[in-house]
This record gives sequence, C-alpha cells and structure tokens, in this order.
Amino acid sequence: MQPRNLRPEAPGRECTLIEMRPRSRTLGVLAAVAILTACAPESVTEQGRSVNRLYDFFTVAAAVIFTITAGLIAWSIARYRGRGEEDLPEQWHSNVPLEILWFAVPSVIVAVLFVVSMNSLDVLDEKVEAPEVTVAVEGFQWGWRFSYEGEDVVISGTAQDPDPPEIVLPVDETISFEVTGADVIHGFYVPKFLFKRDAIPGRTNRFDVTIEKPGVYEGKCAEFCGLLHSDMNFTISAVERAKFDRWLDEQRGG
Repeated sequence: MQPRNLRPEAPGRECTLIEMRPRSRTLGVLAAVAILTACAPESVTEQGRSVNRLYDFFTVAAAVIFTITAGLIAWSIARYRGRGEEDLPEQWHSNVPLEILWFAVPSVIVAVLFVVSMNSLDVLDEKVEAPEVTVAVEGFQWGWRFSYEGEDVVISGTAQDPDPPEIVLPVDETISFEVTGADVIHGFYVPKFLFKRDAIPGRTNRFDVTIEKPGVYEGKCAEFCGLLHSDMNFTISAVERAKFDRWLDEQRGG
C-alpha cells in the first residue's frame, strides 16, 4: 500500500491516493483467514470436540447464507445498474408466498442451530457415575487449591508465587472437576479444553472431561475478581497413567 501524490489543493495541503497492490490484497486475505481460523482452537478433550463441531457447523451455515445473500445483491447490482425506470422489472405491492418463504427459511435455520447447540450442551454437561479421578477445585483471592479425592494430595498456589500451581492428570480417563469459590466469584477456564465454569462461593459446579492428548495446558481465572486477577493462573499437565501414579506417590510422600 503506497500513497501517491496527485496535486496540491492549497499551500501546505496535499491530496493523496492510496494504491492497493496485489500483494497487499493477498496479505489482507491471508490475515483475515488466519484470524477466523484462530477463533476456535482445536480442543484436547473429548467433550471439547463437540464444541469444535458446533463452531464448524455454524461457520458453514454462515458461509452459505452469506454467499447466497451477497450473490443475490451482486446479481441485482450487475443486472439492473444504470437503467431507467422504464427498464425496471415488474413491481408488486405484496407477494404472500414469497413473504412466507423468507419467514419460514430463517425460522428453520434458527431451529436447526438451536437443536445442534442443545446436543453439544448435553455432551458438555454429561456426567459419569464413577470417574477415575475427582479433583475438588477452590478459587480464592488470588489463587487455586486442588484436592484429589481419596488421595490425600492437595496442590495450591497464589498469584504471588514465582510459578503458578501445577496439577497432573491422566489422559484417556474421565476426570471430574468439582469447582467452588472461597470468597468471590472466579472462573475456572482452560482455553484448550474450550470450557469454562464459574467458581461460586457456597455452590459446587461439577463437570467431567476426558483429556485425549498428553501435554501442558494453561488455565486461568476468567472472571474479574480483584487486584491480582490477571495473575491468577494454573497449569494442567496431562500424562499417561503410569506417570500419573508416580506423581501421586511423590506428592503423598511430600
């Protein structure tokens, strides 16, 4: 993109024209694609994949609707541009079948999107009767406390610590999180899980996940809770079961 001087309009003033080079347009398109694809990161949990599928479905539906709408607008502009009133197509005051159609089509689309969204919500809210691992999560100003049920293992840390608290969990097993708050409302959020659950004082919110990929995943508080909210982080390390058992033994010994 380069400015080119056209002619001086007045002393000390210039009129400039912005020239769009093909390379600039290409970079702009690539940047737009990168931004759009980055909106929904690939989930590492079985439950989060249902959210990925939901985003994909909404994206395809939006793309189809946009293509049809923009195509009709472009066709109308090209077909009837620069014509006088005598060349306009036939005009009418009302068309009941057409009005019913453009009311029915959006209604069907909204109904389909609603049903698909509810199906994804059912997957996210589904709970297992006997999860392999249960972790009680307590958010407080400004840190996290993780207690492993039946293991006598507690991991905690605050925003003032050099490193955020890190917990270890097994992959390919159902993990139940029971989230609550000690003082104000906090938000238990792991971006790679595509999931967030509020930590509310006096209330326990449970959700189950199955982590499918080993790795280290950052978590954070997603509800503004005071001065050190931005530093209220934690880390989840997903490993194989054997490594998880060794880690539990080490924590019990400590």
